[in-house]
Amino acid sequence: MKAGIFFSFFALAASAFATPIIAERQLETQVDQIDQLTALIRQHTANMNATAALYPDNPTLSQQNDAAKQLKPDFDAVTDALKAATTTIAKREFWAELVARGGGGEDSNPPSHGGGSSCNKDCLTLKIKVLIFEITYTLKFLIVKLGLGCLIPLLTPLLLALSGLLRALDKVVAGVLILVGGLLHAILGGLAGGLLGLIGF
Repeated sequence: MKAGIFFSFFALAASAFATPIIAERQLETQVDQIDQLTALIRQHTANMNATAALYPDNPTLSQQNDAAKQLKPDFDAVTDALKAATTTIAKREFWAELVARGGGGEDSNPPSHGGGSSCNKDCLTLKIKVLIFEITYTLKFLIVKLGLGCLIPLLTPLLLALSGLLRALDKVVAGVLILVGGLLHAILGGLAGGLLGLIGF
């Protein structure tokens, strides 16, 4: 009986010491997730830009519809990538976990990431901004080039997926939704209200 109590206590103590290490590894995984997502999306936004460049300015309705058809695989891939990232991040509220254990504050530095660099809350926020810039500037180019009408069936699921990711990230880094709302209005101008209205952002 005493031996059982001893081993139970030992296991509990070992778990307590391991938890901060696990939390740090989870945070590093989250940073990796955003980096990998951005890299993947850049591949598809490059494809989107190249596809749109094949069409003339002020394309005909037929050309617009054909462009939308050609763009669909890349839109679908970005949408799926955003959904997959949201699922991962929603399961791991890393910053909240670190804060609950006394870490992860504004000045805390998580473990080294990517060749010895470190990424804290401000760093993660910057990575989110880079991701938003990549998506938003491409969407603006496509809308200006091809028109909004032919793109709405593609934009709606993508923007819904992006909204889901941002809501998940807002639980990790408070203020993301406000930050991104400002970025979208700054980049998209008058288009922002209509696009955000599609998803109730």
